[in-house]
Amino acid sequence: MNPTSHLRSGPVAGVDHRPVDERQPAAGTGDDRAAVVTALRLGWWLADAFHQVRCAPAESGGRVSGDRPDKLSNFTEMPVRHRMRMYLDGVDVALADLARLTRGDRLLRATRAAHARVAAPDAETPAWAGDLLVLLDDLNLTVLRWTMATDPRIGRAYRLGRSLADTARGCDRDPLLSRFTHRQAEISRWLAELAGVLPPYSAEAVRRSLADWTGAVRTAGAGVVPDGAPDLAALGAEIREQGERWRSVLTGGLHPRDLLDEDDYARVARNLIIRDRRLVVEATRGIFVPVLVPLLGALLAVVAVSAVAASGSPATRGAVALLGLGAGLAAIWRSVSRGALAVAGEVNRPLVDTELTVRMADRLSRPLHRARSVAAARHQRRPPPEREPGAVARAGPRPWA
Repeated sequence: MNPTSHLRSGPVAGVDHRPVDERQPAAGTGDDRAAVVTALRLGWWLADAFHQVRCAPAESGGRVSGDRPDKLSNFTEMPVRHRMRMYLDGVDVALADLARLTRGDRLLRATRAAHARVAAPDAETPAWAGDLLVLLDDLNLTVLRWTMATDPRIGRAYRLGRSLADTARGCDRDPLLSRFTHRQAEISRWLAELAGVLPPYSAEAVRRSLADWTGAVRTAGAGVVPDGAPDLAALGAEIREQGERWRSVLTGGLHPRDLLDEDDYARVARNLIIRDRRLVVEATRGIFVPVLVPLLGALLAVVAVSAVAASGSPATRGAVALLGLGAGLAAIWRSVSRGALAVAGEVNRPLVDTELTVRMADRLSRPLHRARSVAAARHQRRPPPEREPGAVARAGPRPWA
């Protein structure tokens, strides 16, 4: 797949471009949402390009120039120079989108120096890589200043994409623990601030998934890894795929609802029923004495007076009492249930969203669950420690002693 496809011009994938009155309420207009998503992609793209150059000596798997190819090259098989051209083309497209969305064109030629250095004859040499890293960092600073000055939300989205790429796309030789140190709290704050202009459910799902990953990495880096828990090597093997899932969800390429299946919805429904039952019990306790008891007492008194005052046989008076009691109970139920159902609807809406987000985050963290499953299976297959030669088993107390 062409990595620049998600930075192409035109309407941004995953962003709702319908009129405001036809879509779900969200902070910001369609252009604001598109600009935020584009800035997030731009931050990810530029940070990924930086790490591609920095890690090229250790991770470059491209064919040597002049070799006869056996097939069409994939992205991971490209020489670093071709990768950088593709990254810079993607940055140009993203900057053009931002210029159109924000009505500013100051950055349209910001990549000219980097393009010239990529095309230099000494490509893929240490000096070339060092110069290109400096140019990419200068470009990063220019974009950061411009986005923060244009709209703080666009600047935060750019920093969010860059930080997520630094976490998930860094060199394999970089310690995984250092990528999560003091970074999760900052990323979580940006996700909370941008939740209204990112695709629905995406910010909270990624925040929960990132918190789960941070806990797993810190546990693995604490020194002694618990039995059945993945170590840093196992987590490092999965972090790249996890980063792609985070990026895809935040930029609209993958809707979090698409991660759920029937079992997830069944679990959400079960949890809601349990919570609703608790709410009903608490609400009944709260309104029974101050509201229902006086109403029931007044109803019984009215029914009793009506039955006594009614003429006819005892059966007729009983029928009058039953009809009056039924009508009174129905009136009480209508007056109480109308408000109760309205309150239940308002309460259940955030509860449904919370339960769905929990399940989405769990499905989003599938690479982490895979690392945990592999570690648990390896621990179960591990043979018990052998007894050292010459060791004598410790005898327990004798039953007749």
